[in-house]
Amino acid sequence: MSETRPQPETQTPSGDDKQRVYIRTYGCAMNEHDTQKLYKILEKDYTPVDSAEKADLVLVNTCSVREKPEQKLYSMLGEMKGLKESNPNLMIGVCGCVAQQEGQAILKKGRNVDFVFGTHNLSLVPSLIQLRKKGAPPQVAVNYREDWEELPLGFAENNPSKNGKSNNVTAFISISRGCNKSCTYCIVPTTRGPEVSRDINEIEREVKIAVHRGSKEIVLLGQTVNSYGLDLTPRISFVHLLDRIAAIDGVERIRFTSPHPQEIRKDFIECVSSNPKVCRHVHMPLQSGSDRILKLMNRNYRRSKYLKIIEDLKSRVPDMAITTDIIVGFPGETEEDFQQTLEVMDIVQFDLSYSFAFSARPGTAAAAMPELITQEEKLRRLQVLQAKQLLIMADRLSPWVGKTVDVLIDSTSKHDENCFQGRISQNTVVNFPAPFEGLKLGAIVPTLITAQKRYTLLGEPATAR
Repeated sequence: MSETRPQPETQTPSGDDKQRVYIRTYGCAMNEHDTQKLYKILEKDYTPVDSAEKADLVLVNTCSVREKPEQKLYSMLGEMKGLKESNPNLMIGVCGCVAQQEGQAILKKGRNVDFVFGTHNLSLVPSLIQLRKKGAPPQVAVNYREDWEELPLGFAENNPSKNGKSNNVTAFISISRGCNKSCTYCIVPTTRGPEVSRDINEIEREVKIAVHRGSKEIVLLGQTVNSYGLDLTPRISFVHLLDRIAAIDGVERIRFTSPHPQEIRKDFIECVSSNPKVCRHVHMPLQSGSDRILKLMNRNYRRSKYLKIIEDLKSRVPDMAITTDIIVGFPGETEEDFQQTLEVMDIVQFDLSYSFAFSARPGTAAAAMPELITQEEKLRRLQVLQAKQLLIMADRLSPWVGKTVDVLIDSTSKHDENCFQGRISQNTVVNFPAPFEGLKLGAIVPTLITAQKRYTLLGEPATAR
């Protein structure tokens, strides 16, 4: 094992001398992005590994949107008790939204945890590690910061992927943090604070650096991404930001997640329907198809507005992909309410939906609502909804077979590193089942779609025949 004493500030360990870090990430794209930043912050002294068993430092990046990720945190901490016993120098840190919300309570429940840090305190991790190595007691750093935490030096120049390695094809860029909505089931405004937009010039600079490094696709991240700029003086619209990024030479595709229906206007629909660099895919959470439940959720839109947005998008771009989030079993949801959600699924024909059974989060308004639905009934409704989604997905994938579409090659296959995979504008994954000559990361390849799988498509370069 590497020596655990701190390295001198002027000394950068070689690859063999570096310690090893493993980060387990739960939750949304913002959490994934925070994990990327942590890898960059730690790269001076740590190299990424693919399991906790191989690591000298384990970080658990948590999510508090649903109960299950929180349960997974304490389950994982319990599993690591044996690792800590066999390796007393192993250091364990907890971050993310559960860390921001629970703070000191995590140290009481997880006695093998060395430090806890919140969503605004990623830059403090190296000092938290050093304090612990010097014998300080377990630390908690969850203070809210009004200012925008600076990106790690060099992060924009070498935006890492989920495993800490460089991925120059796609660059994930935060444009805002926090949320000003008050959905009754959601703890995010508490854990990440009010919405704070980044300076547009800083965003533009980061995009230009990413393109210089080889990125072809830019993914913009925010809790309610399309309310970007409403807190700035003077105000800047999300559409203006999209136009600025689209004007940058070298940007081929722009994606974003996730827009809120309340903030969608005609200029948004015009932009995503006509700007050739903005991908033909909108992930727009529905949560429920019942107006009564939407009101209880405090979602600030109703079914008719949601469906009108979809109608306007698809009237402009018939093959626009629409994906969504849905909660079943919200307090007070009747069978009639649930059926209304299924009706919206039939109308919209979502390309993909992320669906969950409601779980009350402490500190939210929904947690105080009377639970009238059994867990068994929640799971039944979830199974019905997911079965419907699978049928819809099959129908949505089928028309692509036999068509030739542009695919951005963004990674190698999980099953064979000699084969590639990529995405069409609608965000559907296309796998190339053979190592076709000429394919390379970052290439946009005209591709003949040859078959459909459960969630993906198969293809071959159109020139291969």
